[in-house]
Amino acid sequence: MRKFTTFGVLAVVLAVILLISCTPEPVATSQTQTPPYEGTLRPYPSGTATATPLPTGYNSPTPSPTITPTPSPVYYEVQLGDDMYSIAWRYDLSPAEVMTANPSINPRAMSVGMQVLIPITPTLEPTPGETLEATPTPSQNGPEIIQPDCYPDALGGLWCFVLVENEEETAVENLSAVVTLEADGEARQEVAIMPLNLLPPGQSLPLIAYFQPPVSENYEVAAEIDFFLPVMPEDDRYIDVAMISQNVEYSEDLRTAHVTGDLRLSEVGAEAEYLWVIATAFDADGNVVAVRRWDANENLPSGAELSYELTLYSLGGAIDRVEVMAEAHRLIEATPSE
Repeated sequence: MRKFTTFGVLAVVLAVILLISCTPEPVATSQTQTPPYEGTLRPYPSGTATATPLPTGYNSPTPSPTITPTPSPVYYEVQLGDDMYSIAWRYDLSPAEVMTANPSINPRAMSVGMQVLIPITPTLEPTPGETLEATPTPSQNGPEIIQPDCYPDALGGLWCFVLVENEEETAVENLSAVVTLEADGEARQEVAIMPLNLLPPGQSLPLIAYFQPPVSENYEVAAEIDFFLPVMPEDDRYIDVAMISQNVEYSEDLRTAHVTGDLRLSEVGAEAEYLWVIATAFDADGNVVAVRRWDANENLPSGAELSYELTLYSLGGAIDRVEVMAEAHRLIEATPSE
């Protein structure tokens, strides 16, 4: 009887131990819910940072300095006939300022294509509606542009002539315009350039742009001045050219004009590295219908006389008149560096 009792007690104890080991531990859960943050959802990144509560006694670290974007330096590419004085004048600087910014450049031995650092700071953040300009605009009252005259060619492209009038009191150079063509809901742009480098005061010349084919038959064009530089009164890079004679012969249908003439370098003691003659044909309404340039790209002695000959072919209607203009650039020999 006692032996049975002992065996029964052991069986009960063993059963309790197995029951405890098979029972999973209870998982503690919190009944308290974190209330949602109040406020307006902002897209990232935000211009205004959201304030975050800091613990009591928190020491704020020393703030780092704000990093501002560094403007790209402005460089000018030396053109034929440039010197340190003329480059400085274009940017409203003194020659000393430009030379100080370019200590490695010998101002008496600058070559075409050389990059000159211009010590100016372009605007970094233009206001809405303004265009960021790395180089200064020479003037707000520059040459005035006339609505482009455009003509399709046999290949399906489009020639555009943009007549520009210089109503300023000084000459301008390196004049260009942007021509925008809109057709079939798409816009294309080309830069129109002048066939001469110089546009004297009171004169007009066409800028020329070409749009590659295909071009839709229904299109609209507009143009605006892109860039120009005023020429200072003391600038002597260009030589006066005297037109001795000029003759224009028109075809029977007035679609072509044959232009001949004679001219002379009028400045004594001045040699020219090139001489260009530009002829522009207009119809009866004053629209530009043809442009042609004659070149003499050779060293010409002082007082040299030349004869030129060229033919204009109208892209539009009948030719009513032809205007001729000439340009000669002084020969400048670089002085060897010391």
